[in-house]
Amino acid sequence: MSEICQKCGNIKPAQEEVCRVCNHSDMDEYRAVREYLRSNPNSNAMQIANATGISVSKILRYIKTGSLTVVDSEYSRRQR
Repeated sequence: MSEICQKCGNIKPAQEEVCRVCNHSDMDEYRAVREYLRSNPNSNAMQIANATGISVSKILRYIKTGSLTVVDSEYSRRQR
């Protein structure tokens, strides 16, 4: 059974949140954020958004869902 993708309106499998096209696009954006952070580890959400073109809200959603984690580098240095 199929349903409608809430992001784009295309048909999607019932058990999936979004269609395959939107899922692929989301994965590409996630990879772009992750790669940017590897090169620029102390960046904030606004810097990431400006550099990648991915919205701050999407970046914050990655953090909220646990796909990305926030590391307080000042705190980490004090713990050593």
